[in-house]
Amino acid sequence: MEAALELSRAKDAKERMAGVERLHELLESSKRSLTAAETTALVDLCLDLFKDSNFRVSQGALQSLASAAVLSGEHLKLHLNAVVPAVVERLGDGKQPVRDAARRLLLTLMEVRFIGV
Repeated sequence: MEAALELSRAKDAKERMAGVERLHELLESSKRSLTAAETTALVDLCLDLFKDSNFRVSQGALQSLASAAVLSGEHLKLHLNAVVPAVVERLGDGKQPVRDAARRLLLTLMEVRFIGV
């Protein structure tokens, strides 16, 4: 996962996109829970990538965090005060795929009971 996180931090948009795609694949196929440190690193990265100029990177970051929400257990709760407003902001994005990914992430957070309904 560390290699995918590093690639997602690249200056080149294509490299960032490849990193985000790899990260999403790893999280989707993972059966193990994320540690507190992994969750923090992932949240910090995704908060930056939500605002990326390439909408596919933003979309991938939202999708990755949705996958991570299921694996992070209680660790993600510590970051909700930063995550939720950033995701809500993406609901107003100019690109429909980003808005859809933000909506799905919020629904995932509700389903795993991080946010009360």
